[in-house]
This record gives sequence, structure tokens and C-alpha cells, in this order.
Amino acid sequence: MTSVAAAIQLITQQARTFGTEEVPIEDASGRVLAQDIVAERDYPPFNRSAMDGYAVQAADFIGRKEVRLQLLEKLHAGKVATQEVTAGTCIKIMTGAPVPQGADAVVKVEDTREEGETVFFNTESIQSGQHIAKQGEDARQGDRVVSQGQLIDTPLSSVLAVTGTYRVKAEKLPTVAIISTGNEIMPVHADLLPHQIRDSNSYAVGSFFRKFGIVKITKALVRDDKESLRETIDRLLENDMLVLSGGVSKGEADYVPEVLKSLGVKEVFHRVRIKPGAPLWFGISDRGGVVFGLPGNPVSVQVACRIFIESYLRRCFGLEPVQPIYLPFKASRPRKTTLDEFFPGKILTEAYHSGLVPVRYNGSGDIAATLGSDGICLHPGGVEQLTEGMPVAFYPW
Repeated sequence: MTSVAAAIQLITQQARTFGTEEVPIEDASGRVLAQDIVAERDYPPFNRSAMDGYAVQAADFIGRKEVRLQLLEKLHAGKVATQEVTAGTCIKIMTGAPVPQGADAVVKVEDTREEGETVFFNTESIQSGQHIAKQGEDARQGDRVVSQGQLIDTPLSSVLAVTGTYRVKAEKLPTVAIISTGNEIMPVHADLLPHQIRDSNSYAVGSFFRKFGIVKITKALVRDDKESLRETIDRLLENDMLVLSGGVSKGEADYVPEVLKSLGVKEVFHRVRIKPGAPLWFGISDRGGVVFGLPGNPVSVQVACRIFIESYLRRCFGLEPVQPIYLPFKASRPRKTTLDEFFPGKILTEAYHSGLVPVRYNGSGDIAATLGSDGICLHPGGVEQLTEGMPVAFYPW
């Protein structure tokens, strides 16, 4: 059996780029940025008020306990002052507005009282530059604001919009096909006989791919029949990635490895020292794609997606490798196998008692095993027992 670390290495060695393409910013979320973002002007592009208040000259406050200034005008964001602030005067200013000529500080409105055209200040001293966002303090024109190779999330989408990047160069997405196998597996809308179950794996895998913006996925449901498997797999091997669930273990009807081999797919490894999901199969198609054969139980599928398929995709897109976070374990758990075992866990956020707690489940076939969990915890095969306070590797969903 292949170790988890060795399996990941063998998988990521096959990673490749799928090219790049331009997409509208509206469609870029979840994609991987394939260009550097450069500031096309200073940010902020002008000295900007960071507060609702009054633009003043700081010198008016030196050595004075009580200050009253003449109000010249009121300035909203999106407007420019028509007058210059001079000694003894001020301009009322709103957050985001350009600081008027002559002013070098802003006093927040809470520290003032306005009576007609006079403003009274109840602050004893202010500093030059107070409550002003200086032009260029965030970025100068020509600065690289964002480097390529980052997942486009909410903060990055904001930066793209601010810098006018309305069309984004992104890593091209792979073409993906998912096959669910098994005589007992039925479509999700089917009326079931007692011995049948609905296909959930294709939806779990499809949801996982959506993390990376991959939404156009071909799906198929195939019985445990060699000819049906051969015909369906042969047709879908044209994709960059083919993911099968079921049919990869040692049962009499587990035909997937045999059929894949007959279609020119080279086995890289079969079986990993992991629970759940030990029968995992991985291979390379002579048509250029890769094939993941996952065990059929739902938890096995979800673990394989998070640990193995995500590792492959991240390497293809130039992202950092999958890394766990380490949190203290808030329970005791004896070793149940000599394999590396992943089990669902939840982050406990109680004061002075934060950490990880296991989520109770009934094995890899439990349909709701990961429901309510925040991710999966690792119990290494070489560790006899996870104890209270021990740092545990945790992979958030």
C-alpha cells in the first residue's frame, strides 16, 4: 500500500497547466489569478478624509484650549472644495472626500459643535496628518498590488474592481467528468426499492469542484457491467479529469481497474494507507488526462476530494499545497487502525477551551457523517492515542 504522503507526491507529479483565459470579473470568483495586478494610479489617488469631520490647519490648535473657526463650506465625497482652508477657517468634510487645499488635518465631528457659520472644537490638540489617508499610502502607480497564483475570493474581487480589471486573466479550468458506479445506485429523483440507494457521490464531488469555479461537469451513472463501464469510460476519457466512485475494491463486481487498463489508462498506484478510502486508485490516460477511482462510501469520497484531488488541482493552478492547521484536541481518542485515519471534527470555540472535538459517526457509509463538521482531523497510524491538548492536524472543508 502507498503512504498518504507518497500518494500525494505521485498525484501532484502529474499536475499540468490547462492554459489561461480571460473572463469577466463577474465570473472570476473561485478562479485562480494568472496575472499580476498593477496599480494604474496612486491609491488613494488623493489625500482622502478618513472621518466625517472638519478639515483644518493643525497650527490653529497649538497652545490653545478653546478653538473656534469660521466654516467656509461643506464637502461631500465625490466633490472638490471650491475654497482653500486658511488660518482661522475650516471646511466640513465627509469620509472619502478629497482634503481641501491648505488643510493638513481632520477633526472628527464628535469633537465639535457647529453654530451657524462658526465651529467650536473641544479638543486641545491635534496632529498634522490626523485622520487623513495620504495619497499613495496604499500603493503607488506602477506598484504590483497582487501577484498571480492566488484564488480569487471576496477581498481579491474588490481589488480587481478598484484597479479597473474588469476582464481577468485566469487559469483555465480542466474539463471534468464524474461517474458513479454500482447496481444499487439510482438517480437522485428515483423511487427506490428497499435494496437501492440514491447517487450522492456525484453531487458531493461536483460541489467540491465548485470551490475552484469548475461548474461545467459531465456526469454518468453506470451499473457494475464491464461493457457499460467500458463504453462510458471510453467516452469520458477525453476529459482532463475523470473521477469515478465505486468499483475499485476487491469485490467480484469491482471492474473499474480492469476496464481502465483495457482502455490504455496506466495505473500509478492502487490502495493507500488511509482510512476511510484505502482502495483509492489513480492513473494516467494515454489521452492526456488523469483518472481518480474513489471508493463508493460517501465519507471516503469526501476525504479523497479534500486530501488527494485538491492537492492535484492546487498544483495545476500554481497554488500553495494543501496544508492542515494544528489545533489542540479536546477529547481522548484511541487508535482504531494502523492506517492514517481521517475523521470528522468540529472546532470548539468556547472561551479558554477552544480546540477540536470529534464528530460522532458510524463509519464511512454514514450518510450524515460529515454534516455539522468543520473539516477532517488526522489520527496518524503511528500514534497510539490522541489525548487532551495534543496538537492535531485539521483540514477545514
